[in-house]
Amino acid sequence: MALSQESKMRKQIFNTLFIWILFSAVTTEVIFSQESDKGIGGSPYSAYGIGLPQDITSHNFRGQGLIGVSGITGEFNTLANPAIWGSAFLTQATTGLNLSKFKLDDGSSVEETSNLSSGYLHIVLPLSRSKLGLSLSLYPVSRSNFRILESNSFLNTTSDTVNFRNEVRSAGGVNKFEIGLGFKITNNIYFGYAPSVAFMNLENSEEIQYDVPGFIAQTQSSSVTGAAFSQRFGISANYSKLFSEQDRISFGATLNLPYTIGGKRDFTSQKEINGVNQTVDLSSTISTPKGDVYIPLEASFGIGYSPSPFFNFATEGVFQKWSEFTNDIKPSDEAVMTDRLKLGVGGQYHPYKRNSNSFFSRFKYSGGVSYDTGHLTIQGNDISTLWINTGLGILGRNSATIFPSMDLSFQYGFRGTNENNLIMERIWTFGFSLNLNEHMFIRPKLR
Repeated sequence: MALSQESKMRKQIFNTLFIWILFSAVTTEVIFSQESDKGIGGSPYSAYGIGLPQDITSHNFRGQGLIGVSGITGEFNTLANPAIWGSAFLTQATTGLNLSKFKLDDGSSVEETSNLSSGYLHIVLPLSRSKLGLSLSLYPVSRSNFRILESNSFLNTTSDTVNFRNEVRSAGGVNKFEIGLGFKITNNIYFGYAPSVAFMNLENSEEIQYDVPGFIAQTQSSSVTGAAFSQRFGISANYSKLFSEQDRISFGATLNLPYTIGGKRDFTSQKEINGVNQTVDLSSTISTPKGDVYIPLEASFGIGYSPSPFFNFATEGVFQKWSEFTNDIKPSDEAVMTDRLKLGVGGQYHPYKRNSNSFFSRFKYSGGVSYDTGHLTIQGNDISTLWINTGLGILGRNSATIFPSMDLSFQYGFRGTNENNLIMERIWTFGFSLNLNEHMFIRPKLR
């Protein structure tokens, strides 16, 4: 019997490690392949700076309109606040995907586009249960995903009509690989520290094609790459039995210090000459081939309250000092940057904790709203976003050591304006994440 228990434990650990490795490979591939994805589409506002800021939140919290900094949902860890890792009791892993559909309205025409992107990969290991937790993660800080296609015509020297197709693409952003620790200071307070390496890879291309021989098709591509060291801090406090025997209240805050990425720009042109594609390096013609990109300060905060084990509510916010953003390689973007504030309020219902046999009691239900002032002011217009959020959590079948679950989130948002020929966006986003929680390092009792 003892051998059977040990064999079962080894098999469970092996299966879990295999799933983690698979998740890591898939998530890493999606994150780092976004620069060359030919099917990419998204918001044209991501063309500015280093792309649209990305909030590091799982779909468990996204369905509530939150990022998870307050820590009121104690069963599920969060990447948003390093301090919360210290309270980890189980080994946890989370990864997911997002599918977004955009309807872009410039006042005279409407275009639809879509985008598939990764969320993040996050693993928390409780080095000392509920006292010290180690976090490993890979996640996006910003994303640029857009595609502009123009078809038109002109008359050549012989008065013949020449049709052409001009396609402009942008993809990439800033991603971080992070290792951090969260640890317990007192019975109610946790602190966390997370250093990371930030990688920047922004790619832009423009392709022109003609339908008449004699006009040479041409593709120009530029990329900006660089890396930098960054760090962030977090604090979390939890208290129980304030107004009743079952209630809890939690507070959380984080601070991301500013950092500077040393960027390098490359520029190439590809032409078809005599039936042969040739690539020409034009980097030497760039006036500013190198320069610093300054990523400003970011702070987040939140408070959550749970009146009973079945309900929790929270309000959270993120502030980023984008007015201090600088880009030596493309300084023209600095003029449209403004400070960003995002506020969200939401909650979650956990009927599965009632031990009911009802089908609808096997899930957890989420809902919330959030408002994002945006980090852009273009022609005097703030590019803000209103989000309506909802979510559904699906609990898997528990084994002796593994407790899987899935989270689905649905978002509907409005971004931008039609004023001054700008673009109003309607956005539908579906998100999926898979979570593993297990007693990986707890030896089962042998009978």
